[in-house]
Amino acid sequence: MIRKYISIFRTIIILSVISAFMIRCGEDFSDDIPTSFTNVTDELAAGWASYQSGNYSEAEGHFITVAERDAEVAEAYNGLGWSYMRSKELSNAASQFSFVLSLAKLQGNTAIQADAYAGMFLMNYIKQASGKLSGDLSEAQAEEILITGLQYADSTLKFNPAYSSDHDPDFDDVALKKLMAYSYYSMHRFHEALDFIDENVLSSILVDTVTEEIHVQSDDDKNVFGTLPSGGAIKILEVKDKSVLNWPNQGDTCWNDYTPSAEVEYFEYYLQGHNQVIFPSIDEKIYPQRTDTLTSFELASIYKDAGTMLPTPRTGVFQVYSVYYVDDPAKTELRYWIYEPGNLVPTFFKWNFVKLHKDYNFITSGKKFVLTYSYRNYEVKYQRTDDFLELIKLLETYF
Repeated sequence: MIRKYISIFRTIIILSVISAFMIRCGEDFSDDIPTSFTNVTDELAAGWASYQSGNYSEAEGHFITVAERDAEVAEAYNGLGWSYMRSKELSNAASQFSFVLSLAKLQGNTAIQADAYAGMFLMNYIKQASGKLSGDLSEAQAEEILITGLQYADSTLKFNPAYSSDHDPDFDDVALKKLMAYSYYSMHRFHEALDFIDENVLSSILVDTVTEEIHVQSDDDKNVFGTLPSGGAIKILEVKDKSVLNWPNQGDTCWNDYTPSAEVEYFEYYLQGHNQVIFPSIDEKIYPQRTDTLTSFELASIYKDAGTMLPTPRTGVFQVYSVYYVDDPAKTELRYWIYEPGNLVPTFFKWNFVKLHKDYNFITSGKKFVLTYSYRNYEVKYQRTDDFLELIKLLETYF
């Protein structure tokens, strides 16, 4: 009984103190009493409104107010995560996203989980891109961060395959897949990149299907590649061997008789950048090879790239193994390059001439040289889009 009275007495005292405090506040601070009191819903709306207007500091204030009033509102921490990310406070963003994921999981809120995972993907994308640009991260470190981010993106689509948000309406499942595709593409994981170029993504961009002729080239490491004229390639549909003689015999003794093969040959290949098809290297595949005796001629000086040329009867010359002077076979150290025509050249000059450097006085018109070379050119059908090239601008959007 005594304890009961003590408890009642204590409650009365506490209420009296609170009442006195409120009366005192009313006397001394009446001017500071807000005329209206925003509820949690209004504060959340104000936070996202500030976020969308780019005032991320103000948005953070609204979301913090919500969290202080009700610690179980997952959207408040999600808003903080996105606001911190936009302010480039990536450590704070990571902490908020981690917390909101735990809270949303307990509450069974899959929409908030999807949105938080999308934020974590962008956060990692920004982190690796910034690290590479600043030099703070090696390629390997940046790639590791990006791979982690892609796992977050996968989780976004797992929780919400048709992901979208009101706070960033332009960043929906289509934009997410585009950025995922570009991320895999940047790591040369091309098949995985194409996995995200689905019908929804393709329908959001203008895609052309073009068929163009390309001529194989090679570098010093024996990598073989062809450059797609229009670029912007997202998928190769067909590759045909087109290594055929493309103009008639002109009566010059350097033109050997040759019957082109009618075969159509397909290669395994992959895209590099947005405009190259990579073929098997010279070490991995035996490419057609010829040895021809060719008569040199001088390209007139009126053209930009004048000089002594060796015309080959096959287009698509990409590798020269040897060249020597017929009248003196010991002269095998001749210097040359595979001719790449400039702007001011005859129209028939295209990927089938070898230009000799004038190291010797006999390198003039009308001389005979023996040339051993490989050749190949192809007709490639592929899908292309300028929009895909613009994916990099998504980085600028979230930078």
